[in-house]
Amino acid sequence: MTRHKDTEQPEIEAILEGLDKLPEGVGRLSLLTKLLLDDRHDRHEDVVFELGLLGDASAVPAIAKAVTIPFPSLLQWGNLTEFRRKCAYALARIGTAEARSVLEKMSRSLEPDLKESGEEGMKKWPLKY
Repeated sequence: MTRHKDTEQPEIEAILEGLDKLPEGVGRLSLLTKLLLDDRHDRHEDVVFELGLLGDASAVPAIAKAVTIPFPSLLQWGNLTEFRRKCAYALARIGTAEARSVLEKMSRSLEPDLKESGEEGMKKWPLKY
């Protein structure tokens, strides 16, 4: 994962260092879900992408919450729509009933990009590995 030390706080740096020490796979899940909901870094897109690759159902609640948060770094760089789309694809890849429920809720949103992302995710659900 790309690092930007100048913008990170010590606690986030410690979490990232812990993540870097873990091998790829589900052992990283707890740290990834913690990072996904933390607004003190700018790696939300990378984190949700990895959660989608892992495909673990325990990530659904964190993704469901994160997709509604306008993280400052995503707003600053104009990446909120892409982040929401990545959340939808992660949910489609996870492929559980709970993940589909989140996609359905997204598709009923009054926010156009959230609605479109939810609809796109539902078209892909369940996304094959």
